[in-house]
Amino acid sequence: MQSVIKPIRGHTSARPRQLIFALTLVSMVAIATSHAVRAEPVEPPMELLYSPGTVLVAGVVSDIDPAGRVVFQRKDVFSGRGKLPDLIDIRVPLSVARRVKPGERYIVGYSIARSDPRHPTRTVADPRGATLVTSIGLDPALFADTPETRALLKAGRSEHGRESRRFFQLLMKALGSHDLALQTLAAGEIALEPEIGERLRDDNEGTVERVARSTQTPPAVRASLLQSAFKRPSDLGNWWEAVARDVVTTTSVGGYSDPTSDPTDLVLVALELLDQHAGSLPSDALVRWVRSGSPALVERACLMLRRISPALERTSVRTALDDPGLPDQTRRFLGDHLRRLDVLDARLKARAGGSTGS
Repeated sequence: MQSVIKPIRGHTSARPRQLIFALTLVSMVAIATSHAVRAEPVEPPMELLYSPGTVLVAGVVSDIDPAGRVVFQRKDVFSGRGKLPDLIDIRVPLSVARRVKPGERYIVGYSIARSDPRHPTRTVADPRGATLVTSIGLDPALFADTPETRALLKAGRSEHGRESRRFFQLLMKALGSHDLALQTLAAGEIALEPEIGERLRDDNEGTVERVARSTQTPPAVRASLLQSAFKRPSDLGNWWEAVARDVVTTTSVGGYSDPTSDPTDLVLVALELLDQHAGSLPSDALVRWVRSGSPALVERACLMLRRISPALERTSVRTALDDPGLPDQTRRFLGDHLRRLDVLDARLKARAGGSTGS
């Protein structure tokens, strides 16, 4: 039977925070870590795990509060200052509280500090207690305690270690694994660590491109690699546009029961990159996304269709609304969208009529 702890009075449970790698290029560099908001670039995940403000331990789940706290029985310490308690009570996203189970072993990174409201560049002790670290590449900093995880963390514990060939090889192995947390960590390291460029250029196996192209790779990881390829073509090769077009034209529009397999953010990233930095897409590649269950994705597709032909946008919207299988939220969005287009057209006609009359 699952052991449950009572909520701790005076402590606020952690809000679920989805830091999916499929972030826009602008927002990607604006996100701060969960334990300190700084007016400086986001640290690469391995550097953050071994930063002075992070404690990294291996432990066994002892108790769980479904409202957002997990107690770990400490086993090993990878980094951290001072004497650590045997039982560590950590605030976690609700998704973590729902999926961990008593007796399971994890490696977890947490912080006991937060930004000082009076001095945002400084940190102070967090009165709410320890909080699971969440950042780009650490979504969150919770890993299965496996030999592969330990080997990667051990190899990357120092700056010298992170520059080694062994660390790079372990990082590429993690990227190509079936462990989502390790894949996310590796993708985050590629996105944020500029010093890895030389190793990437020498990777004759093309690991990053192969993983980015694979439909078996979690969409969030593919989105991060796609953005990295756009930003670093000299390190990763000039393949981002071909992958982005493939994502938009071949990805299934719906039918995703598992949130980790939902490609919405991946497709949004691909569309944004193509819209801003490449040639036009075939209209049929955009029309299919008007039926998406994501209003944000529908809106992006409609905007791109409008640039091709306002009439085509209207026709695509009306055709989608005639589909009895259209998701309810998409139907509501498209109905409102069509009314907005009608209002816009009426204003344009009135303005044109006024100009003619004058």
